[in-house]
Amino acid sequence: MKMILLLCACLLGALPAQAQVKVIANKSVAESSLNGARVASIYSLEMTKWPDGTRIVVIDQSGDAKDDFYSAIGKDPLALRKSWLKKQLTGEAKAPETVGSDAEVVRKVAATPGAVGYVRATSVTSEVKVLCELK
Repeated sequence: MKMILLLCACLLGALPAQAQVKVIANKSVAESSLNGARVASIYSLEMTKWPDGTRIVVIDQSGDAKDDFYSAIGKDPLALRKSWLKKQLTGEAKAPETVGSDAEVVRKVAATPGAVGYVRATSVTSEVKVLCELK
């Protein structure tokens, strides 16, 4: 019995923990923080402007943080992609640009006024500001 408990404890300890994901923005963004619901609204393209009227430029990624991010905001990436295409075709909003890695997200967000993106917590640099952390 002790051997089974020890084996279970070892296996549970070996499972990968969900990584922390940080939502980052260009330093020009006046917002100082966001909650998960507002992040979901931004990535659903329901919120397209910051409170000061600046257009939100949404940056998505195909890198390591993607699954953890969408899980944390309770959204299905495929369903969102369909919604983005529909909104883009009707002229309601522009679909997010997708880049390949955390480093590319940081570069793109840092270089684009009004931009928002997400990266693993370990990828944040001083070039961008952190608006929230999702777990």
